[in-house]
Amino acid sequence: MTMKSIALLIGLYFCALSLYAQNSEGKLITLIVPTTSGTGSDIAARLMAPRLSKRTGSPVVVENKTGASGIIAISFVANAQSDGNTILIAPNTMAMLKALNKNLPFDPINDFATVARLGKMLVAIAVNPEVPVTSIAQLIEYSKSHPNELNYGTPGSGTPHHLRTEMFKQMTGANLVHVPYKGSAGAVTDLVGGQVQMGFFPLHSLLQMVNSGKLRMLATSGDSRSIWTPNIPTFKESGIKDLNDYDWLGAYLPKNTNAEVVKRLSREIIAIFSSTEMQDELSKKGIIANPGSSDDLLQLMKRESSEWKKIVDTGNIASD
Repeated sequence: MTMKSIALLIGLYFCALSLYAQNSEGKLITLIVPTTSGTGSDIAARLMAPRLSKRTGSPVVVENKTGASGIIAISFVANAQSDGNTILIAPNTMAMLKALNKNLPFDPINDFATVARLGKMLVAIAVNPEVPVTSIAQLIEYSKSHPNELNYGTPGSGTPHHLRTEMFKQMTGANLVHVPYKGSAGAVTDLVGGQVQMGFFPLHSLLQMVNSGKLRMLATSGDSRSIWTPNIPTFKESGIKDLNDYDWLGAYLPKNTNAEVVKRLSREIIAIFSSTEMQDELSKKGIIANPGSSDDLLQLMKRESSEWKKIVDTGNIASD
């Protein structure tokens, strides 16, 4: 081997060490979650953290930064060091924010490096048992014959719960009044208490209340009935065929993170969410693992950003 070849190999070796050092053993990795404890993003991040730590040799912690429909946490990651040690674990709010906010401090698509698609969550529509309906068709009919009587609760304006319900209204002509809360807990509590009458929420967050009779579930996501609710029809069975009826989760890094670091973390995270053990743990929490590549997540973001823009423009909807 020539001296030139040796020098080249040494150079490549130290280059690789430099890239690895950006996300190397011993450096703290922080998973930033823009939602509250117990939400899909939080559950996925907390199940992922010890597994990512084992695979990378670095300590991994989860930090919830809530507020402003996720903007606080997302802005934090957008402005974080591009060293691979600050990872955003975010729901499909990422595909909605640009349509809702003309003055965002970041571009959800162009100011981040997509790392991996993680999973998706079935969505259910539920009503307080005092509402005299047992199907979506009855709900739509009742809302039209009792205008402005049915209120729907959400964790806030501009959340997936809000936009999905507005999409439902545009598709069906249902007469429903929005009541935004500051987080899912308050919205679900008031749905059980009857202060609001209905809402779209991740299926797993409603199961306990439905099983105890505190809420009545009318329909869920899926091409077929879910393993958790085999007696509840799907939206498609209920005649609602084109509703965006899944929430999803993705992992992101700051825009200028080195491509090799992004690829490495993408491989590790996809491997975690592809494991049978992780999929079983997620399933127990109502989350379906469907790991995908950086490009899979990017294309999903672009497709849904366009879809939600149409809903926002048609409904003249604005975030808080």
